Amino acid sequence: MEYRPQRRVGTRDLVAACVATAIAAVDLSVGLQSRTGLFIAPLAGVVAVTWFEAYVAKRRLRTRLTVTGIESRRLRTRVIPWAEIRDVEVVKRFQVASIAVVGNRRAGRYTTRSGSGGRKVAWVRVQRTNGHWRQLAMPVVWEDAHDPEFTDKAEVIKDRWRAATGNVSPTDAAG
Repeated sequence: MEYRPQRRVGTRDLVAACVATAIAAVDLSVGLQSRTGLFIAPLAGVVAVTWFEAYVAKRRLRTRLTVTGIESRRLRTRVIPWAEIRDVEVVKRFQVASIAVVGNRRAGRYTTRSGSGGRKVAWVRVQRTNGHWRQLAMPVVWEDAHDPEFTDKAEVIKDRWRAATGNVSPTDAAG
């Protein structure tokens, strides 16, 4: 089983990159006679490259469930064997006093995230036997790309982990 981003993921980054490229092109063709034109064109070019990179990075995301474990790909593929997974958890962003907060309510840890665009709303992470948490590349729900099947995908990952190891999640045992 393999999870990839939805078609509309990264569209905002791609549109912004195209607009920045157009600004740089217009500035290069008309504005090189002024001093500001010499600064705006390279700046718009750098912004365009950054947004194109963000688009490509989002489109590259993939999580594959195999017989041996989970393959999670961002820039490179990482394999997490089923035997090394202690827990599988869904993390959701929520609002507290109009401040975007992300964290685990049960653990009492919260951190704020700033930024605009397609921020993550919910994602799946696994806890390895050494206690470290690793966020899977997919499935993810972004603000600008909702995934109605996210909960089902997360449950499939949990079920495959339980079937491979015969374990019960500590959060499931407590709840």
